[in-house]
Amino acid sequence: MKLMNTYFPSLSESEKQDPSEKVLKKLLKIEPLFDYPDDVKESFEIYLNSLQSLISRILPKEITDFGETISSIYNESAIEEFYGRINQLIPTVSWTNGGSEAPYIVSIATLCQSEYTHGVGRFLGDIYSRWLIPGKQLQLVYVHSMAFKFSLNRSFGFFIHELFIKIDTKKDLTLALEHLPSLVKEVALNISAVQHARKVISLKPLTIDQKRIIIQENISCLLNRPGRESSFSIFDQMQHFLIKVSADEKVTQIKEQISPLLEFRPQIFDRDIFHDLQAFVFLFKDAFVANRHLTHLSRIISYTYLFRKLLTHSALDHPNQRHLHIKLLHTQMEIEGHKKKVIGILVGINILRENELIGEKHLFKAIQTILSGVQKISDSLITDRKLGCSVKTLYLEIYKKEGDFSLEELKSLKKRLPREIKSRIESVINPIFMPKNEEEVMRNILVLSNQLKSTNDIPHVIISFHKQSEANISFSVVLLRVLKPYDLSLDKIFQKLNSEATFSDHEIKTVGLIRKKYPKEANIFEIHLDKKQFLRKDFSVDLSHARRFVYNTICDMLGEVRDYNGGMISKQNEVLNELKKLLFQINIRNDFVLENFFYSLTPNYMQSIAKPHILKKLFLLLLEALEHDYANQFYFLKTQIVEDHFLLTVGAINPTLKDFIEERLEFVDLESAMLTSSFVNIYDISCLSFMLKFTDSDQHQLFLQSVIETIKIWKETMQKTIPSSFFREPV
Repeated sequence: MKLMNTYFPSLSESEKQDPSEKVLKKLLKIEPLFDYPDDVKESFEIYLNSLQSLISRILPKEITDFGETISSIYNESAIEEFYGRINQLIPTVSWTNGGSEAPYIVSIATLCQSEYTHGVGRFLGDIYSRWLIPGKQLQLVYVHSMAFKFSLNRSFGFFIHELFIKIDTKKDLTLALEHLPSLVKEVALNISAVQHARKVISLKPLTIDQKRIIIQENISCLLNRPGRESSFSIFDQMQHFLIKVSADEKVTQIKEQISPLLEFRPQIFDRDIFHDLQAFVFLFKDAFVANRHLTHLSRIISYTYLFRKLLTHSALDHPNQRHLHIKLLHTQMEIEGHKKKVIGILVGINILRENELIGEKHLFKAIQTILSGVQKISDSLITDRKLGCSVKTLYLEIYKKEGDFSLEELKSLKKRLPREIKSRIESVINPIFMPKNEEEVMRNILVLSNQLKSTNDIPHVIISFHKQSEANISFSVVLLRVLKPYDLSLDKIFQKLNSEATFSDHEIKTVGLIRKKYPKEANIFEIHLDKKQFLRKDFSVDLSHARRFVYNTICDMLGEVRDYNGGMISKQNEVLNELKKLLFQINIRNDFVLENFFYSLTPNYMQSIAKPHILKKLFLLLLEALEHDYANQFYFLKTQIVEDHFLLTVGAINPTLKDFIEERLEFVDLESAMLTSSFVNIYDISCLSFMLKFTDSDQHQLFLQSVIETIKIWKETMQKTIPSSFFREPV
């Protein structure tokens, strides 16, 4: 680290070489970062000397030992290294053991940078007096501090702070000294994180919205505390103004007065930032902190803080929209004896509904979809959602076992991860339970019994969804077969079957005879499946897939079986599989979006009779809508004619467009059997697709004109409630 502007006084040749203790004393000489009155010069110099002694005492021995090896203050490289070591060390904290007699006085001294750490002195007093012995507030008997610079190094400003705490009993002293090392680690980490957060805000170009959020945050802090606790740098400029305004006008005029001040100094954060970040520091485990560099930890905390501020205000402005921020933080760790590059992924997201769930498994699966072969660092997850807060943050570290991440992989991760995360948010649903309807079971038995007329008839089955729990889904099965002498009982077949399904509540009834000899055997039982293997990308249960698995399991048991109530489902699967094959031929394998599209086709019977090659064209329009740049054009509209079908897809970020179009189409003279629609809401994009079978061109022209007019009406309505910048057209 290069330290510029090192100051070297003019000395004679005889003074260039000094005893080491004399050089060290000059190295540690300090001066304040402010001007002080001449009439206090004598007492202030004594105060400076006491702080110099304190600095000398709290610096680690290896630094002072290094200083003692410097024989001349003209050894520029050695002096730069000396101050560089101090700069790398801070923040540093030192403490005493309290003496041998009650009352015990413990001294805690802190050295940190002065830039971006204003308010740290008050924070240190609060944290040590309140948390050194949890549940007991300790008395501060003496505090002194100062912002300073070393006389031989004008490049950096520092802040030294020392406080003396009174502890009355030996028991409390023992508790305090046991707790102090861990509390000191948290304090040092918190100071670094605050400094980093303020620095990011200071250096990073801010958008108008980000500036507005920071300004509002500072104003809120000022207005929510008594004046004597406010930041003096701003309060002094307002003092004369405040006493002049009336009570009714205060808030508005205060905002007008403060806003210009903060607009040009966005790095100003109120001292409450220390307490906000301290709560997050408590989430860190000791092992996590011990294995990571302080700079990396402070980046995690500071970006988490900034994400929370941005997301909280974005959620207030647009409460029904999903807001997401992602930051990739690079670091290195030793894994299995080798230094590996590690990517820390920090995610901030707002929660729209109370039953929404996103955690480690959702985040890691989203990452795995983009990058194959990645591993997660064990115990690297840090997650936080405060009670009553709609914002959640997650942090997870990943690495590659073989090789390192390429630039292309990192670009792909940054681009695709937001969509993958949004598509994997799980909605927690209460388990469903339906008591068995005996009347319906008997009716199903009677229906199937009438289907069995000869000894050559294959078994018939009716499969119905029964219930789901946290871990399983269950189906009720009514199976009828013609029982022949050599047939095994189902119980024995269950035992021999090598399947992940389990069976329970098996009942057997004889419901008639064929040729007065062969009984019709009715088997009523339940099949239970592990829900995990049927979860879709968004962790919803693919019930169709699960039912198909149950049917295949029964076929494995008995050979060919007629699925009595699965005819329509079977036809749906044929159409869907054919559609997947057509898309696979052009290298499209997005099953999650495809299934959402297919199963939303309305009317439902179109899922069984629609032509797959036409559905393929409609699905490709949907994919275009999902890739559309809505920042430049606020809606997507595209049409296509395939044979005698008119295809149209419209997309928008705001889901209200669907309601407008559907309401308008009720007045269009179209046969319902001729129009098929599909609505998909993925990645916060709402897409409405139509497939119109027409007999003349006037029909689809009328349909298209109705949609276009509806979009105009929708746009005019939205402009009344949404900023006009949202509706900007492409240049």
